Amino acid sequence: MQLENIALIADIVQAIAVVATLIFVGLQVRYSTRIARMTAAQTSAQLLAENLGRVTDSPDLAELLTGARGTLGDFTDAERLRVSNFVATGFRHLEVLHAHRRYDIYEEELWQGAAGRLRRMLSNPRIRDWWEDNKDVYAQSFRHHVTTEINTIVASETEG
Repeated sequence: MQLENIALIADIVQAIAVVATLIFVGLQVRYSTRIARMTAAQTSAQLLAENLGRVTDSPDLAELLTGARGTLGDFTDAERLRVSNFVATGFRHLEVLHAHRRYDIYEEELWQGAAGRLRRMLSNPRIRDWWEDNKDVYAQSFRHHVTTEINTIVASETEG
C-alpha cells in the first residue's frame, strides 16, 4: 500500500469517528433534556404538594384563605403574614414554572395546568390585591404574564 492510500483511509476513519462522536453527543444532549424536563415536573409536583399540604394541616389557614374570617384588613399581623407567605410560595412556584416554560424545560401540557391554577388564584380579588402589593419581587416576564391574566379576568367580570 502506498502512503497516500494509508493517509486517505486514515482520513475516512477520522471523519467517521467525528460523525459518530457528534451523533453520540446529540443523543446525550437529548437524554439530558428529557431528564431536566422530568426533574422540573417532579420538583413542581413536590413543591405544590408541600404548599397545599400546609392548608390541609392547618384548618385556620384554610379559613383565612377562603375568606371565612373577613378581609385581609381584619386579620392580625400574624394572620396576614401566614396568608402572605402561603400566597407568595404559590406565586414563586408558578414563576419558576413560567421561566422553565420559557426555556423549554417545562412541558407545555403541564404548563397549561399550572396556568389554570394561576387563573383560579387570580379570580380571587384578595389574591389580586396581594399581587398588586407584592409583584415587584417577581421577574418582569412573570409580572407581565400575571398582569395579562388579571386584565383578562377583570374584563370578563365586568362583562358578566
